[in-house]
Amino acid sequence: MDNRMSAIAEILEQELEEAVEVKNKKSLHRYIMLLTENIVRKENYEKDQNEIRSDIKTLAEIVKQGFERMDKRFEAVSKRFEDMIRYMDNRFGDMNKKQSMMFTSMNLGFGIIILLTILFKFIV
Repeated sequence: MDNRMSAIAEILEQELEEAVEVKNKKSLHRYIMLLTENIVRKENYEKDQNEIRSDIKTLAEIVKQGFERMDKRFEAVSKRFEDMIRYMDNRFGDMNKKQSMMFTSMNLGFGIIILLTILFKFIV
């Protein structure tokens, strides 16, 4: 028990001794000691509870910040994924255009060859 609680215990013991008829001073002293020990325990309990609350608030803030960082990372990954999809769309679009032009050129080339073959058979 600290000095403050000892002083409170002494004051309580003196006041109670003056207020009522005391049959056993040792019993009064034990009673006051038990009473003040409970006050100390309660103060310690409240202090511990306040520390726990503070720790919980700190942990909650850390968790919140962690989730915010994760959200930012997901947004960054999502943006990169969207950019990659856009790039792939453009690339496949370009490939599709090239392929279409190639097939058109091939068809035109085969058409010219067929036309020349037919014309050559008529001429000869």
